[in-house]
Amino acid sequence: MKVEIYVKPECKNNKKQIAMLKEKGHDVTVKNIFEQAWTAEKLTPFFQNLSFDKWHNPYAPRIKSGDVDPASLTQENIFEEMISDNYLIRRPLLKAADRYDCGFDSKLAQELVENSDVAEVLVCHQKNNVCE
Repeated sequence: MKVEIYVKPECKNNKKQIAMLKEKGHDVTVKNIFEQAWTAEKLTPFFQNLSFDKWHNPYAPRIKSGDVDPASLTQENIFEEMISDNYLIRRPLLKAADRYDCGFDSKLAQELVENSDVAEVLVCHQKNNVCE
């Protein structure tokens, strides 16, 4: 299956997630999440299966510093914030056929990697407060 995955290229977990998809025989197109011209309309399909409180990346520097409080954001605000700071976008974003999802713990990701243990690639491994 053709799969598009939007990642932070230097993220170790994103690299492992890409490898897992390829090991399952998927035709994977890797896209840099920071090089996309995001709009609310382009982001919306990726989050349709998630509760609003899980749309953001909890490891984003501005969230960890307290500069952004996800609990205080509305749906409109969170898109504005994610568009202005792509680190706030939860990743990876996945597209396979006409399905969109977000996170490697998503239903789509689980189906794509069929029975693989993904626990190791769900937690951000940080060194000096930088996600690797």
